[in-house]
Amino acid sequence: MNDFFTEVMIVDDDPSVLFLHKIIIKTGNLHPAPITFSDPELAFAHILSKDLSNQRLLIFLDINMPKMNGWELLAKMESKVKLADIKVIMVTSSLDKADRHKAQANQFVLDFWEKPLDDLNVAQLKSNLGNWISY
Repeated sequence: MNDFFTEVMIVDDDPSVLFLHKIIIKTGNLHPAPITFSDPELAFAHILSKDLSNQRLLIFLDINMPKMNGWELLAKMESKVKLADIKVIMVTSSLDKADRHKAQANQFVLDFWEKPLDDLNVAQLKSNLGNWISY
């Protein structure tokens, strides 16, 4: 078990994006061991396994994925997650304003970023989250 109270997850169907985002999160000292998922169904199962009152999850979530898209994953989370403290950053190539508005209306979504993650966004997020993300 690590010393972090918050677990960081990256959910994206593109292996190169998972690799890049994991490196950026680690080098930005946001978290030393983010967990990656290329399959949103497996990510959802993991989220449910962490639905505990003392669990925090920070999820970097892509919108456009096969099988289950980011919106579908969020809808499943809304109907099933009861205890965990979850914050989601939508990370997408979508430039659709409707996606941005939909994200703002979701209880879990903290922010909406264009791909790829960058050091500045991660540093700002780390600062904004403060003790919520720290160990």
